[in-house]
Amino acid sequence: MDVIVNADDFGMCKSVNDAIVDGYKNGILSSTCILANMDGFQDALSVLNDIEGIGFGIHLNIIEGKTVLDLPDKFSRLYDKDGFFNNGFLKIMFKSFDDDFMSEVELEFRSQIEKVLAFAFPDHLDSHVHVHAIPKIFELVCKLAKEYNIPCVRTQFENIYFDGNWKNFLNPAYYVNLLKIAILNFFTLINRKTLKHYGLKTNDCVIGVGYTSMMNENTIIKGIEKIKNKDVLLQIICHPDLNQNRKSNYREYSALINHTMKNFMNKYTIVSFKKFIKD
Repeated sequence: MDVIVNADDFGMCKSVNDAIVDGYKNGILSSTCILANMDGFQDALSVLNDIEGIGFGIHLNIIEGKTVLDLPDKFSRLYDKDGFFNNGFLKIMFKSFDDDFMSEVELEFRSQIEKVLAFAFPDHLDSHVHVHAIPKIFELVCKLAKEYNIPCVRTQFENIYFDGNWKNFLNPAYYVNLLKIAILNFFTLINRKTLKHYGLKTNDCVIGVGYTSMMNENTIIKGIEKIKNKDVLLQIICHPDLNQNRKSNYREYSALINHTMKNFMNKYTIVSFKKFIKD
C-alpha cells in the first residue's frame, strides 16, 4: 500500500506551519497543502525551502478568512462587504447551482491558484472543509487543474471503521462524522467520473473524516489495518498544530512524530502526489 500522509492548513498560522515542518523532518508527514488567503501564508512560503522534498498542494478556501481579490464594487454571494467568506458547506452546496455564484468561485479559485504559482508549483488541489467534493465545485476544480497542469485532485472516499475506543464510539461528534462520510462517499462516486473525463489522478481512499477532532496514532493505525485491499493509494488527512491549546490538532501533530506510528508505517511506502508529476 502506498500512503500519502498529508497535513492540511499550511499557511493557517505560524504554529501550524511549524508543526508541519517538524512533522516532515522528524515524522511520517509526506505532503501538505497551502491556504493562499490566511495570515500564515508568507511564513509558510519562507519555510518551504526547509521541506523541499515534501508533496505540495493548494488548499482552496471559500469557507474561512478573506478573499484574495480586491473587493469588487458589487454585491457578492461568496463573501460579506468586508471580504470575509460567509457560507458554510451546505449553503455552498445549494448555491453551486447558481451560475453567478459559481463564476465568483471560479474567479476566487483562479486567484488563489495563481497566487501560489508565483512561488511554487503544486502537485494537487484540494479544499478547506472538503467543499471541492460538491460535484459542481469538483468539476470546476478539475477544469482548473487541467488548465494549470496540476495532475491530481483529492477525493474523500473513506471506509467506516471502529478504532476500539469506546469513548470515541460514544462521542456524538463521531456520528456527525459518519454523516459526513456518507455524503462525501456519495459525492466521490460522482466525482470519479469527472476525474476520468479530465484525465486527472487521485487517491483511492482516505483516513481522517470519521475521526475528525479525535484522531491519534491509534485511529490511524486501526484505519489502515481495516483496509482489505492493499493495492491502493491511501491519503491520511491530518491537521497538526504546535499550539497545545488546540488539543485535537496538537494530538494529531504528536501522532505524526510518535515512535509507534513511525515503526508501524515502515511496512508501507510513504509517498506524495509528486509521483504523478511528469519530468
